[in-house]
Amino acid sequence: MIRPAVHRFSTRTVLQNLAALLGVSVVVGCQSPLENDPDHLAGDELAAAARSSIELQVAQVPAGSAPIIGASEGEIETMLASRREELDAIGPKMSDLGPSLDVGIPLGGSDASAAQVVLSLQSAIQAAVANNLSVQNAQLQKAVTDAQIVQAEAAFDWVLGAATGYQRIERPSIGILFPGFSDPVIPSVTNQNVLQLSTNLQKQLTAGGSFSVGVTENFVDNLDTEYYTPDPAYQTALTLGFTQPLLRGFGTEVNLAQIRVAQNQDLAAFQALRAQLLKVVSDTEATYWALVQARNQLVTAQWLVEVGTEVREVLAKRRQFDATVSEYANAVATVEQRKATVLDAKRATQIAANALKALMNSTELPVGGDTLIVPSDFPSATPFQADLRSSLTTALECSPAVESALIGIDTADIGVVVSDNGLLPQLNLATQVEWFGLAGGFGSSVGQVADGDFVDYAAGLQFSQAIGNRAAESAYRQARLQRSQAVIQYRTAVQSAALAVKNALIDCVSYRELVEQNRQTRLAQAENLRALLVDERTLAALSPEFLQLKFQTQNALAQSQNIYIGALAAYQVSIARLHQAMGDGLEVNRIEVLELSEDSTHTTSSRLRNSNAPEQP
Repeated sequence: MIRPAVHRFSTRTVLQNLAALLGVSVVVGCQSPLENDPDHLAGDELAAAARSSIELQVAQVPAGSAPIIGASEGEIETMLASRREELDAIGPKMSDLGPSLDVGIPLGGSDASAAQVVLSLQSAIQAAVANNLSVQNAQLQKAVTDAQIVQAEAAFDWVLGAATGYQRIERPSIGILFPGFSDPVIPSVTNQNVLQLSTNLQKQLTAGGSFSVGVTENFVDNLDTEYYTPDPAYQTALTLGFTQPLLRGFGTEVNLAQIRVAQNQDLAAFQALRAQLLKVVSDTEATYWALVQARNQLVTAQWLVEVGTEVREVLAKRRQFDATVSEYANAVATVEQRKATVLDAKRATQIAANALKALMNSTELPVGGDTLIVPSDFPSATPFQADLRSSLTTALECSPAVESALIGIDTADIGVVVSDNGLLPQLNLATQVEWFGLAGGFGSSVGQVADGDFVDYAAGLQFSQAIGNRAAESAYRQARLQRSQAVIQYRTAVQSAALAVKNALIDCVSYRELVEQNRQTRLAQAENLRALLVDERTLAALSPEFLQLKFQTQNALAQSQNIYIGALAAYQVSIARLHQAMGDGLEVNRIEVLELSEDSTHTTSSRLRNSNAPEQP
């Protein structure tokens, strides 16, 4: 749990005000960490700035969802529906993306095939949020801010003090001489042994003052015993002290400012952790689909080599009939170029797998190991329906950047309150009451204190004020300027969140349309090659031109499949980026951040849990 704090501003309040202005009902999906406190509102200009910033982004967006994309089949799919299975079987096969795919020779000295692990997208995300180094760093920063809150609160803890000491006194002093006496009545030499014990309790008060209670016990042994009584003597004193600033430094708002700032830093660290988690989830999904896309390109490249070799062999047999040297050489060059593409695809596949390993940071799949990752998931082509207004509302409520900017406004406003108080003169009240006891025994000395026979009282005022007060005026002006900067940063965060959401929605819609179009292109290219294969079986003689056309058609089908799978991967990535921009990517993936207490081996203050999978140790 995150510590509650006194705050002046909340996203929820802004959205509720905005909803009232627009006459709509806003359902808030993510709780803002800033709670509304009517006793500590920021200035009206802050609320107005927030309302205007959000209203500017949302007010002109019509309610309702856009049409669903991908809910129906396209014209080519309908036309070729009767041959769909046959066409899907033509060209590179998706079944070849599995463990049987040859992605290259391990980098170690062994010639044996490297071990493989089949990995789902959810498992990759789970490992990344649990082990990613950037996330761990953000967690540690959250733990640091937790400790800073405790440090700020500790300023108001009771402080116990104690002291003891021994003093040997032998010094000349002024004696008292009465008329008619030749020797002083009081000796002119002080000759004592003094043992002192003292203890005290002090506490800083939230209103700015301090309270203290102390007990002092002195044991005094005068070596010139005939002149002093009692001797030895026990001196006991009980002292109560209270100080309180009356102008500058007065009040809980000023004296709790450091705690509130520390709490805001803790909230900001939590938002930074959320932002890092959102990025890691999105990056992991993007890297996972990049690996799927790279493996598909490898399958496509290997298929091109296989079918290209068949064409080359046919041309080799026809060299004695109608195939020219240049036509056969072209076929050979084409196959060799395709083999080079296979090698490049293997390199890209291994690099994509290493990138996924780095994000996951799993002890079972270290980056330095040669275990190969085999993705078990395939990007889906689920229909998409955009809702700009709902997406913007969610982003403005859940975006870590917007939340952090609001926290920045509150922190800046605390600075204005503190610097405004600093404009006042220094006027401090100091009071003290002290009870004394002096006797030949310890008990008797304490008894006198309890009886209250000897009591001292003291009270005083201390005033100071800088002439011109330039430092305080400058600090106050600086604090107000920094608050204005915080408002501008909030407006920037709102605008950036709206921009990220809108661009992500454009990507989602565009890539989903590309998926639809590229799927039909792939079917059309498969039909093109099917027709060519039919001609190949029915023609009595095959010309070199026909075989060259077959080369070109194979390339076109392979390219269309790569583009189609690339569009599918980009569509899934765009959805992940949309949830990152909206700030609800953790909820979508059912990832929770749980508070943990410190143990003997770890200082991390949060634990990441994926509800779809067993908890990580």
